[in-house]
Amino acid sequence: MINYKSTLIPALLIIVAIACNRPKAAPAKGNAVWDSVLQNVQTAPVKEEDASECIKLNGQIQANEDHQAKVYALASGKIKSVNVALGDKVQKNQTLAVLQSMEIAASSNDLVLAESNVAMTKKNLETTKDLYEGNLATSRDYTSAQVDYNKALSELNRAKQVQAITGGRNAVYELKAPLSGYVIERNISGNSQVRQDNSNPLFTVADLSNVWVIANVYESDISRIHNGDAVSVTTLANPNTPLDGKIDKIYNVLDPATRTMKVRISMPNPNNTLMPDMFVTVKVNAQPASSMLTIPSQAIVLDNSKNFVVVKDAKGLHKKEITVIKRVDPKAYIQGLSAGEQVVTNSQVFIYQALSE
Repeated sequence: MINYKSTLIPALLIIVAIACNRPKAAPAKGNAVWDSVLQNVQTAPVKEEDASECIKLNGQIQANEDHQAKVYALASGKIKSVNVALGDKVQKNQTLAVLQSMEIAASSNDLVLAESNVAMTKKNLETTKDLYEGNLATSRDYTSAQVDYNKALSELNRAKQVQAITGGRNAVYELKAPLSGYVIERNISGNSQVRQDNSNPLFTVADLSNVWVIANVYESDISRIHNGDAVSVTTLANPNTPLDGKIDKIYNVLDPATRTMKVRISMPNPNNTLMPDMFVTVKVNAQPASSMLTIPSQAIVLDNSKNFVVVKDAKGLHKKEITVIKRVDPKAYIQGLSAGEQVVTNSQVFIYQALSE
C-alpha cells in the first residue's frame, strides 16, 4: 500500500523536474504520483464576506486624566522622608513624603497668635460692653472693641484656612495621596530641598482601573475614522491577547511635525495588565463596505508581478490568475474567482510550478 503523505513532496519534486524539461499540462488521471498529490492537498473555499476596512494604528497607553492627580508642595522646605517608591500602590490620604518647612512653622505660629488675639479681643469686648451699659464707656469705645474682635476673628479664620490647605503643623508638612491608585511619577529624593514655585509635580498618583489608549492616525486615514468605530488593541507584552474597545474621542487637531491626528480609546484595566507608556497596536474596524470574495492569503502565488492561485475542482488541479484588492492579516480580498471554489493552501508553489508552461 502506498503511503501518500510520505510520497507527496517527492512527487511534487518529480512534477517540478518534469516541468523544467517540457511544456506542461496537468497530468492525466490514473497517474499514481499525481493522484497522490490530489488526495493530499489541503484546500479552503472562496467566501463572500463584508469588506470591512481595517486600519492599523500605533499608539501608547496613558493614565486616564480623569482618574489621576499630580501632587505639588504647597510650601518650601527640606525633605525629611520619602515613604513610597515609583510603582507603589497607595491609598487615599496616605502620606507620600514629609517635609520640614519654615513656612509651615510660620503659619502654625500665625494660627496660635490669631487664637490668642481672638481670646484677648473677646475679653476686651465683654469688658467694654459692661462699661458702656454702666455709662462708663462711650458708644465709640464699644464700637471700636467690636471692630477689633471681628478683625481678630477674620485673621483666625484666614490662619485656619491656610493650615487646612497646607495640612501642616509645627514645621512639619505631609504630602498625602489625593486618591487611591499607583505612583506613576516621582520627582523627589531624601534630604533634597523643595521650592513652592517648582513647576514639576513631586508625585503623580493614578487609578489604573481604567486607562486611555492614545493612537496616531495618519492624515490619509482621517476621513475613515469615526467616533464609535470598533478597535482591537494588542500590546508587545501580550501580542496574542487582543482587547476590544471603541474610539470615544477624536482630537481634531493635526500635529504639524508628524502629520497625525490623535484618537482615544478608554479601556477597562481590572488586572492592571495595561501600564502607562506601553506601546500598542490598534486595529480599527471601520464601517463595512460592499461584500467581496475572500481567500486565505497563504493560497496566493506571486509570479512575474501577477497573483495566481491553484484551484481544485472535479477536473483536477489548475491555476487561475486573480486580482488582489487588499490583504488584512490572514485574509485577502480578491477578484477572479467564484464563491465556493476551492483553492489550494499547502504546497501550492510547487503545484503551480508543475502546472506552469
